[in-house]
Amino acid sequence: MMHVASTDLDQTETLALPGKRARPVSFDGLAGMYHAASGDTAILLISPWGFEELCSRMTYRLLGEDLAALGYPCLRFDLPGNGHSALASAEIDDEHAWRKAACKAYDQLRNLSQARRIIVVGQGLGGLLAADLAQERPVAGLVLLAPASQGRSHLREIAAWTAMTKAEFHVTSADGPPGGFMSAGFVMSAATVAEVRQLKPLGALPAVVQKVLLARRPENAGDVRLAEELAGHGLDVDDIDFKEHADYVSSPIFGSVPRKTLDTVLDWIRQNFPVTDPSQTPALLIETEAHIQGDGYVETLVRFGPADMFFGALTTPATYRAPKVGVLLLNAGADHSIGWGRYTVDLARVLARQGFAAMRIDHAGIGESPLWPGQRQPVMYSLRANDDVRCAIDWMVSKAGVEHVVLLGRCSGGYPAFLSAVADDRVAASVLINMRKFHWEPDEDFLKVVPRLTLTREEQFKRLVSGQIPLATILRKVSSVIWTKVDRALAPVLRNRSQHYRFERTVRERHGALTSRHTPLFLLYSAGDPGLNDLAAWAGNGFAKLSAHPNVDVHTVEGADHNLTPLAARSEVTDRVLEFLRRHFAEHIETPSETQPS
Repeated sequence: MMHVASTDLDQTETLALPGKRARPVSFDGLAGMYHAASGDTAILLISPWGFEELCSRMTYRLLGEDLAALGYPCLRFDLPGNGHSALASAEIDDEHAWRKAACKAYDQLRNLSQARRIIVVGQGLGGLLAADLAQERPVAGLVLLAPASQGRSHLREIAAWTAMTKAEFHVTSADGPPGGFMSAGFVMSAATVAEVRQLKPLGALPAVVQKVLLARRPENAGDVRLAEELAGHGLDVDDIDFKEHADYVSSPIFGSVPRKTLDTVLDWIRQNFPVTDPSQTPALLIETEAHIQGDGYVETLVRFGPADMFFGALTTPATYRAPKVGVLLLNAGADHSIGWGRYTVDLARVLARQGFAAMRIDHAGIGESPLWPGQRQPVMYSLRANDDVRCAIDWMVSKAGVEHVVLLGRCSGGYPAFLSAVADDRVAASVLINMRKFHWEPDEDFLKVVPRLTLTREEQFKRLVSGQIPLATILRKVSSVIWTKVDRALAPVLRNRSQHYRFERTVRERHGALTSRHTPLFLLYSAGDPGLNDLAAWAGNGFAKLSAHPNVDVHTVEGADHNLTPLAARSEVTDRVLEFLRRHFAEHIETPSETQPS
């Protein structure tokens, strides 16, 4: 085997002990993560929806870890049709599905923790559900993080944001299922839209809880009014400024963890609901994996790797559990393992129905997985990602019985899918979708990658003239473009001192290694995607150099954005991926109809 071990793989002494990790749980088709602790007050965390949830996943994990460390057992869970829970979003036909799920999660937390009182935390739409739950179950306290004040107006706000981002994501709020809703690739069924609209306004919450903490968005008149309305109903309300909110929900990649607000939440809970002697209530030990059963598939939610640092979800056909061909789905950007618009979940379940295993994971520093010792954010294009992939392959081969591992990554996820295929001969093929870089220089700073400036556009010109775009930014961008052209022209003379020369040599060597091993490589791009420029920089005009690499296929998808937001684009990508897998692994695929349950 040519896969190379990293010396850091054995350095687990600085990782938190496995017992401190949130453990996967499942109940009534819902997926959750349980933070065990032995206190008598438990915390139920209800997530926001869609893009906001994508931004908040790691923050919710950190909040759960902090609370458990203080003695508060915590449960986080995914609503029906969301996250890792069963059902496709568009398939929900129950106008009470989300409210029922919140009640089931409450009951599950009560059973797991044996707590005598429960506090509920909700953000965005999760705040509305938290308030609704407080009228169905005994809730000692509510923590509302920039909550939606009412369902209808919140949907209108999301629709406005979706309209503003149409140029980038190619969808409107009306592009979901009939009568439903769509934003950033996430969809609600018509039944879910009806349920959200029926949720009672938060300001009408009766005095059913002892204490409420409201984290208000700065300069948001609706949040100020909400605090007054809640107090007017006889509730004991404390309110704080959620100053980091705008940055926190701006992007899964560039948004930050709202540490100051979280610390305030922790202090408020400790002061108002102190933990009694935790030794009187031992923490419950739970299984190391959980299972979700769906239409034609079974999912196993696991922790794996050194000190159980990684989270993964293995999806297999419902009729048998050990397919020979397994697809390892890697994170794109900082999107956690459900993927943009939950596409990674949908893709994994389609693959399982067609006879493949599919495992989606969170790389170190993303979603449910902590950083490696000494590792820092951002983790995109970090060479440590190859260690993450190696750990996942180890698990798939040793625990799931996979014999042929296929790596699939979009954008930054394509980089470890490419490098790991070169370094590890257990990789049978790789699928790279909208991959931006075939080689990343060690001194390149991911955070300094900025969009191309187009000064011919009137709005950009006005921003330049008004000073909104600093002149230094323009000069830095222009000089970078000029230097890139000079560097490329002088590459034969400068050789290793030329970035283009190093890029071309390195990429040529990597492709050569895959070609010599006859490892299939499938390059999928949205038409016009910037990643095509990086491919052309190495392969030349018309990708002429690829003629020397018969193992490489290239396909473009029309009407797709970089994130594959439109549903039609995702459907085409899924079809192309299945076609690629069947072409190269036909003799190893068993379809569900050919097998019997074990």
